[in-house]
Amino acid sequence: MLRRRAIWGKGMSGMAARRDRLRIGLVFCALVAASAFSGLAGAADRVSNAQLRAAQEFLAAVASGDARAVAYAIHPQDLEALRQRILGLLQEEDKRGESVVRSRLFGPGMPLSEIERMTSIGLYTTLARRLHLVGRPYGDVKGIAAVPGRDGQVHLIVRGEPPRDRGKVEVIELVTVRPYGKDWKAVLPSEIEAQIDDLIAGRRSIMAAARSGALQPAGASTASPRAPAPLQPGIVELLDAAERALSQGNCEEYYESHMSPNFRRVTGRQALTALINTCKNSLGTRQLLLSTLRILRGLEPRYQYEGQRAVFDLSGQGLPFERFVLEQVDRRWYIAE
Repeated sequence: MLRRRAIWGKGMSGMAARRDRLRIGLVFCALVAASAFSGLAGAADRVSNAQLRAAQEFLAAVASGDARAVAYAIHPQDLEALRQRILGLLQEEDKRGESVVRSRLFGPGMPLSEIERMTSIGLYTTLARRLHLVGRPYGDVKGIAAVPGRDGQVHLIVRGEPPRDRGKVEVIELVTVRPYGKDWKAVLPSEIEAQIDDLIAGRRSIMAAARSGALQPAGASTASPRAPAPLQPGIVELLDAAERALSQGNCEEYYESHMSPNFRRVTGRQALTALINTCKNSLGTRQLLLSTLRILRGLEPRYQYEGQRAVFDLSGQGLPFERFVLEQVDRRWYIAE
């Protein structure tokens, strides 16, 4: 019995090793075939230390889940090219008086002027809220082969070894890099470019559907998501009046008539005056408030305190806050915060 178990364990280890070699071979052949098709075929090289550092930096950034770390691990020229491409699309759209692509990429509450001020790092970090990269932490990453690609790119096949407390299964990864001075940096992954194109075109990507749980097994119900319930008439009346006041530049009315008495009670007169003056002097502030009120109309709030408080979830709308609260005082609705 012990001998059979030993043979079985050895056989399983051998099968895993053969699968690993097969996967490396398939990846290698695919890369060489792609290079040959583009006229840039060449023998695979060893992965240099500088190339390996770039791959390690990128894989570690993806595993961390930190979009800013991922941005710093990507070649700056790739990020700047992405920034210029997206700005060009949004500016052309704005000239036509439209905002569909901007809403899909950044949320309806994000003004174009704010996007234009973003650095390439900031733009990617903001976009990443709607993107999905899956990463695995590694204790060590070792190079297997470097296959030349187009325009100075090199496709690295590396082996990721798990940390000691995460088992013994090694994973083969593919990271594409290109020169960055005397070093190397990862190029913008084609998966990210594909997800951005999905957003621009309004397609529901498989990655996004899987993340949100929208993918269902065969035979499951395919009914459309339930539309938001209509807002209470009192809430609609508040939104209409507050929007009208801001559109006319009447910031005193917005803060003194449509903000909750509870808010005004805990806000000092000096602080309230400062809010009114900021609203008067800043077109951007008024536009932000107007965008928020308009977005609320298409959402369904979560009611609290026996229906006296309405909390709107604004995450993913491109606004600097993720919730907006209304409350009812003496049967009248006000903006609570």
